[in-house]
Amino acid sequence: MSDWIGLGIIVLVVVGALYGLSHLGKPAKPMSKEEYERRVREGRGTMSAGAFAGMNALQKLVNPKAAEAIEVQKDLKAGFYNDEEKKGEGDEPGQKKEGLKPTEEEGDDA
Repeated sequence: MSDWIGLGIIVLVVVGALYGLSHLGKPAKPMSKEEYERRVREGRGTMSAGAFAGMNALQKLVNPKAAEAIEVQKDLKAGFYNDEEKKGEGDEPGQKKEGLKPTEEEGDDA
């Protein structure tokens, strides 16, 4: 039974390939100059955006620290800072220093 299923899938792939190849040989529909210019305008933006996204992903794989630095710079420009920077360091003598404090480990792990 599984032989017939495999044979059916192979035949389906071959028929699909032949159908696709038959459409490649047909001449394209003629289009007006305005339609051509519109397609060129719209296509350029998506093509460059796709290339930029691909290069950005490749750069993240090659150098992950640089990608992290770029994300931090974007966050800083957008106004997102660390909690310590938001609260301040407390320059005045009577002010308490607020920030992250280490927590003691609890546990009966051992």
